[in-house]
Amino acid sequence: MKLGALFLASGLWLHAVTEHSYRREVEIRLLVDDPPATGESALVVASEIPPTVRIAVFGHGKDLLRLNAADMVLHMQPETDVRGSITMRPSPDQVEDHSEMALIVESVIEPREVTFVVDHLGTRTIPIDLMADLTVANSFTIVGPITLRPDSVTISGPTHLVESVQSIRTDTIHLAGLSEPVRVDVSLQQPQTDLLRLDRMSTTVLADIQELAEYPIANVPVRVEGRRGAVAAPSRVAVKVRGGADLIGSLDPETDLGLFVDAGSKEEPDTEAGYPVLSPKDRLYELLEISPSRVDIVVR
Repeated sequence: MKLGALFLASGLWLHAVTEHSYRREVEIRLLVDDPPATGESALVVASEIPPTVRIAVFGHGKDLLRLNAADMVLHMQPETDVRGSITMRPSPDQVEDHSEMALIVESVIEPREVTFVVDHLGTRTIPIDLMADLTVANSFTIVGPITLRPDSVTISGPTHLVESVQSIRTDTIHLAGLSEPVRVDVSLQQPQTDLLRLDRMSTTVLADIQELAEYPIANVPVRVEGRRGAVAAPSRVAVKVRGGADLIGSLDPETDLGLFVDAGSKEEPDTEAGYPVLSPKDRLYELLEISPSRVDIVVR
């Protein structure tokens, strides 16, 4: 009986107390919108602003106990069409209350002023830098470069910040023991400020992984560069190549190897040594052997 009476008395006291009106300080979000668009060149907020403001709220005790600060936001928007520094005074009438309770915002306690910069909106496309560590299994190789699709991203925000960013990195990925082609999505590292935005959050890493093989290829033509009307003697050689099995297995000796001699490299070569047979530097395979490795030239 005594315990029940105690609970009843406590309930009556709490009801009586919460029926009164009180004042409470609450910290709520501060949201500053970009200035309204008035011309061809839009303006945007270009400096960090305080994330919150502290306000004084008046209302019934029950409502104040149930109040969730996330239901309120102080919403500001500068009215300007000129870039530069702006100072605004937060006011109670800028507070948006979504609590559905009969509360009165009496004042903004702090900050009393908010100073920030507005700048023209800038947009540019910048490259994506891949941060990856890929290793293949034994007897496999990566054929060609590791690529990104897409390999660029559009960044937008205040002009002076956009111009300071030269590239965006991917998150670092580590893949080991690869024995088949790679196609994996990777997230982009976001700018260090919320004032900059990217038009995408990720990109795709592509790598061609093939089994390693060595093939001999006979009857490969050799062209002469640097001397008009000259031909190599012999005009065809044999080679041994190493690389991805699918790649080197599909090489056409007539068109794909591109062997040549540089006849303009010296005036009178050693007739016994001849000219070295060269190959393009951007090939996707390893050239192990050329036989013969040096040839003469004949002017017709």
